[in-house]
Amino acid sequence: MDAELQEMLDQFRIRKVLAEYCRGSDRADEALMRSVYAEDSWDDHGIVQADGAEFSRVMCQMVVDTTDTMSHTLGQSLITVDGDEAGAETYFIAVALDGEADGKPCCNQLGGRFVDKLVREAGEWKVKHRVVMRDWSVAIPVTTDWESSKTLRPGERSGADHSYEVFGTVHNA
Repeated sequence: MDAELQEMLDQFRIRKVLAEYCRGSDRADEALMRSVYAEDSWDDHGIVQADGAEFSRVMCQMVVDTTDTMSHTLGQSLITVDGDEAGAETYFIAVALDGEADGKPCCNQLGGRFVDKLVREAGEWKVKHRVVMRDWSVAIPVTTDWESSKTLRPGERSGADHSYEVFGTVHNA
């Protein structure tokens, strides 16, 4: 395959891994989150630092225990590929509705970057080493739910989430 086409394909597959990580986190799907990590991986999320399997277990439980909802939005990625290794810096915004500040729900927002070393294992890209960089964060008390009519379907952290039906997959918490 032409080198440029191969690089485009590798970058596409790496971006897919990044999106699968976010989906696993947001849906608290431990198996999906774990699937993005290499065998001998390491994730440094500050509060949790562990190999990919342990990180996925601890973080999914933390998400369930401390948040009502979690949502990641990915921004631009700068990805360099060198054979079966790659480096990536991907901007993100994470939003969590959780806990209470002064008796009210709080919307916590974090803007940062995933700085990743990735490897190709058995033909698939996996995160080998991740450091999460914080660029900014803010907590905003929630005073009202502007979508109070409740006409939109709520997201679920289980197989009841409509996305599992659409993708034909199973939630593996």
